[in-house]
Formats: sequence, C-alpha cells, structure tokens
Amino acid sequence: MFIICFIDLIVMMTLAFLGALLPQSINKYFMHRLFRGVCWSFIHLIGHSPHIHQKYSPPLPKHYILISNHPSGYDLLVLNALFSVHPLAKAGVADWFMLGRIVKAIGPVFVQRDQKSSRSAAKQACIAKLEEKGNVLIYPEGGCFGKHLRPFKYGAFDISITSGVPILPVYLQYEAENAFEWGDHGLVYHIYRMVKSINKHTHCYIFEPIYPEPFTDPETYAKHVHNKYRKWEQKYRL
Repeated sequence: MFIICFIDLIVMMTLAFLGALLPQSINKYFMHRLFRGVCWSFIHLIGHSPHIHQKYSPPLPKHYILISNHPSGYDLLVLNALFSVHPLAKAGVADWFMLGRIVKAIGPVFVQRDQKSSRSAAKQACIAKLEEKGNVLIYPEGGCFGKHLRPFKYGAFDISITSGVPILPVYLQYEAENAFEWGDHGLVYHIYRMVKSINKHTHCYIFEPIYPEPFTDPETYAKHVHNKYRKWEQKYRL
C-alpha cells in the first residue's frame, strides 16, 4: 500500500509541476484542484485521512478567512486538501524543490515575517484575494511553534474587519502530537516521523464562522477568537 501511495504521489506531483509551468492565464483554471490532489496524495502516503468534525450549521459562507492552530507541517496538507484557499506563507516556501513551484502557481501570498513592509504588502494582497472572491488561509500564531497554542497576531482580524469577510476557525488535534509536532526537525525528517508514527489519527474541528461586525479593533477581535481556541484546546486535546 505504501508503494502504491508513493507512486500516486509521484504522478500527482509530476502533473502539478507540469501544470505550474504553464502560463497563469491557463493553469488558474485547474491548479487548485491539482494542488489539492497533491495534498491528498501526501496524506495517503503518511497513512490516514483526517477525522472531520463539523461543529457548524451549514452552509458555510462562500468566502472566508480560514484560520487554524499550527502545530505540524501536516496542517498544510489537511487544510489545503479540504479547502480551496490562497495560503499566507513564508517567502522561503517558494524555494522548496518542485513543491515551491507548485505552491506559487496556486496564487499564495508570500511574506517576510520580520519585515514590516512585507507584512503590510501581504495584508493588502490578502484583501485583494478576498475582493476577487477567493478564500485566504492564515495561521494567526504567526508560524509553526509547536503543539501548545500561542497568542494570536492581529493581521487576520485586521483583514477581516477591513474586508468584512468572516473568520472560519478550524482547530487541529493530533492524538500522537509528539510525533506530528514539527519542532526543530527539517522537512524530510518531519515527514519521516509522521510516516513512522503508529497512531496517525488527526481530528479537524470546523466551527461556526465569526463575523467582524461586532468588533471595532483587531486586538479585541483576536483576543475573542483566541479565547475560543483556548477552550477548544482544553476540550479536544487528549
């Protein structure tokens, strides 16, 4: 089964890479579907599809800012497999072999986190994606810092207030959280640890969207949502 999944991943990566080489005027019609296929192939290679917990009343809004906690590199696969989104990503992702070219083709927003001008430009780029009726993925902790929830940055909530687009909160929980935590490991070893983990159960909790209208400033908005995440962490972490 591992060999079959590995072959499937190679095929999907090759198709997506070839698609990424085409002009954007052409590949914009199918790159998101190809990229989501690549993510699902990675998930199957690692060995277990996530458990989806729908904690909302359907339907979801057509356009949203997707946010999530970020303990693992696996988060990137799960969220991009389940949702058609433009991720806010660190600029270094563009340099990843093959995958970087594929990610660039789906229209992400790249940011240099330590540069104020880059963060400001990324904010405007996210608003532009939303105005074009796209969805944006932002990790409000500002990076992948481990299994314990960190305070939220204000950027996603500032964008929500400015654009009027709601926040769609997702909480990810791994039963084998030590094996799935990224930590100080490189990408290849991080994938190896997840593949070798005996327990691959991943829980993806999707909650009711949170609209920006009651909030006048991003700080209050961020703290309100962070308090919800703290409650979810206490409830769902095993």
